[in-house]
Amino acid sequence: MEFQTLDYIDEAYIILDKIKVKRANMKAKDYGFNENSDIINIMTFNEIDEFIKSIINSKDFNINSTVYFFHGKSKYLSIKYFSKEQVLILKDRTEQELLKKVKADFITSLSHEIRTPLSVAKGNIYILDDFIKEVNLKKNISKVKESLNKIERILDQLTLLSMAEFGSYVLKYDIFDPGKIFSDVISDLENKITNKKIKIDFISNVDYLKGDSFVIYTILRNLTSNAIKYSHENSTVKIIINKEKIVVEDSGIGIRDNEKDRIFERFYRGYDAKKYARGSGLGLSIVKYLCELAGYKIDFESKWQVGTKFTVHLT
Repeated sequence: MEFQTLDYIDEAYIILDKIKVKRANMKAKDYGFNENSDIINIMTFNEIDEFIKSIINSKDFNINSTVYFFHGKSKYLSIKYFSKEQVLILKDRTEQELLKKVKADFITSLSHEIRTPLSVAKGNIYILDDFIKEVNLKKNISKVKESLNKIERILDQLTLLSMAEFGSYVLKYDIFDPGKIFSDVISDLENKITNKKIKIDFISNVDYLKGDSFVIYTILRNLTSNAIKYSHENSTVKIIINKEKIVVEDSGIGIRDNEKDRIFERFYRGYDAKKYARGSGLGLSIVKYLCELAGYKIDFESKWQVGTKFTVHLT
């Protein structure tokens, strides 16, 4: 393939000789990558030292970062360096990053606008619960309280997803009852459990855990939701919580061997998963992010058409 054909691709494609530009396509030249120029005289970014070390030590390099060009504008780029070929590829992700920020701002505004009337509704329903003694009305009030709490958790989930995308979630440590976390998760997923006639087998031998309760809730909810989603009707999902680990195990469709390396990728969904149930492909990526943030280790075992077992090691 003639090098000139690379002038028609969107990525900046640069062949290097150590840190010197040897060849560059038109997109790269637009950024200032002229032949025989040193790349450190063309651009800089926060991780530039690591990048140069990778070139010197013949190691691959891959990162997304804001790049400042000395003869142009700054851009948010995907930076990939392939040491064997000495090829640098830059892909402009400025627009995608802007869209992420717009989405994050929207979620923040939406959450703020909804939380105020939600707090008023919760306050009033709790007052009614204190004054009303009629049993049937008590049941209705209890359902309203559950629904309001569910809306609040959905808002928390949206906010967490937004913060996870930017890596800005801060852990909040407290002592909590894992049984209460389990009850909240089951309440949230009640319709899915009922529709598929799933039996939940819950085992726990601890009265409390220490950590971020919302992180634990989100991890357990996403793993349990997936287990239910990909389980067969009238099957069992087993959940174990103790001081060392959280285990969620199903006897559903399982994961094919050639897809196991990709299940934690954002938006990735296996071929059979797409056919079996709807989803966004974000659940497991959020779980992985939160495990890394909290210092937990997650692993899984799965056999196609036999089932899957996820284990989150808390210690």
